[in-house]
Amino acid sequence: MGFLRKSLVLILAAVSLPASSLAYMGAIHLGVGDSSPVGLSMDLGESKVTSSDPLILEVTKTGSGLLARGLRPGAGFITIHSKSKVQQIDFSVKPYAAIIPAQITATVSGKPAIPGTISGSIEGSLKRQIRFAPLAKMSLTFLNVPSLGPGMSTNIPVKVSISAPGTILRSGTVTVRVNNVGLMPKNEDALWYCNDPERITKKENLFAQELDPEKSARLLYHHINDTSRTMVVRTLIINNSDDEVRVCLTPGDSAPTMDPVSAGLRAADVFLRAWISDSGEVITLPPHTCIPISCRKLKPKAVISGLCSIRHVGGNSKLLVRTDAFDLMDMEPRWNLTYNSSTPWREVGALAVRTWDNSEYMISEHVYPSPYRAETASFSVGGRFSVTRLGQKSILRQDSAGRLDGNFGVVYDIAATITNPQPVGADIELAFEPSAGYSGGIFFVDDRYVITPKILPKSEARIAKYHLAPGETRKLKIMTMPLSGSSYPATLFIRMVGSGSSSDIIDLTKNKP
Repeated sequence: MGFLRKSLVLILAAVSLPASSLAYMGAIHLGVGDSSPVGLSMDLGESKVTSSDPLILEVTKTGSGLLARGLRPGAGFITIHSKSKVQQIDFSVKPYAAIIPAQITATVSGKPAIPGTISGSIEGSLKRQIRFAPLAKMSLTFLNVPSLGPGMSTNIPVKVSISAPGTILRSGTVTVRVNNVGLMPKNEDALWYCNDPERITKKENLFAQELDPEKSARLLYHHINDTSRTMVVRTLIINNSDDEVRVCLTPGDSAPTMDPVSAGLRAADVFLRAWISDSGEVITLPPHTCIPISCRKLKPKAVISGLCSIRHVGGNSKLLVRTDAFDLMDMEPRWNLTYNSSTPWREVGALAVRTWDNSEYMISEHVYPSPYRAETASFSVGGRFSVTRLGQKSILRQDSAGRLDGNFGVVYDIAATITNPQPVGADIELAFEPSAGYSGGIFFVDDRYVITPKILPKSEARIAKYHLAPGETRKLKIMTMPLSGSSYPATLFIRMVGSGSSSDIIDLTKNKP
């Protein structure tokens, strides 16, 4: 009603003037906080200049015309009374789609921090540190993102364009200062296995654990929606304390899919490429806030899979990490931006903890200390195959009351030696066989990264090949991890090229640079 009365006053003010004496002189469009000179081809002299709403637009006379300054959103007109002549200039004042601070910073760690981590941290920092109008959309472009060593900093120019309904487009180049804080490399203290239950049948808490200061955990989650309706699986880090806490995250979150093997491969691929160099994003949680690690909508029979290294790197308060399943209708609108993101904290930042986020939970028993296995393997030309069984010797649970079947999420470090005592050269292969069922695998072989396609049981993939001269010995370093959604135990062979049981072996060495 107030707006209607104001509009009526403006209309009456305009129509009360004789039509012959009223002249319109175009329009002024300003952003809130902007000033603009208005040049006029007339001598204002003793003219009276007024704004129809000085709380929206302030106008003053200058030597060469007028100076207009937008104060808040709205519209109206400037009136210039000069003797018997009256002139009007329409104006509109709109807010900008965003307010960009003078400096944007992003914090990472790693030896080095890889370009993917840095790019994601830049995007997340922009979304957290820029003040956006409601329903704003941002596009950004930046090139030549380097790896960044410990203790180093770099400036990355980022072109941004931000739009929102009823606002003025904001675009330009923002310099983002990226700092690698150089945290000392540290193996995770434990594997948190969020896969019991694997099948979601109702709204419930799936996992909860507390992370103490200076501790770290490798969280593995893998769930199938076994209901007939769309469900949401959400993992939060919650700071319920009165103090600020910092964490370093190395994530690997797959989009929902109907294929469990693909989900596990995708999650581990993203995770391991960063994890191998301790590359992570440092996030601050203010008091009584939370951040989502994963928040995905799952249609019936869809699968979500993920890995995330969570390292407590600042503050004296413990954190709660929990995974819950919800009906979609239970979710608040503030989570809408997270459903299509593999790094949802970049979309919404740290959110205030609500009572609903601290609903009843049960501390999980699925904690497995030191989730690493060291293995050795050797093969000599003319001798028997070297056979390493992945996922067969299960690691012990923290309470010693159970073991982790398949060792999903456990890192295997295999020190292998290959020798050729024969008088002629020999070709040797490293081959992967999914012995227990449909599977995929990811391997670091010395300095080479290998990811297999999905492989049928008893089929094989050649992941490395070596030629050994007579009398030559070579040391190999192999790292791998049993993947969620795949079937384990699986087998790793070292043998002569072509001596396996599969005649149609998948040769992944052909793409070796």
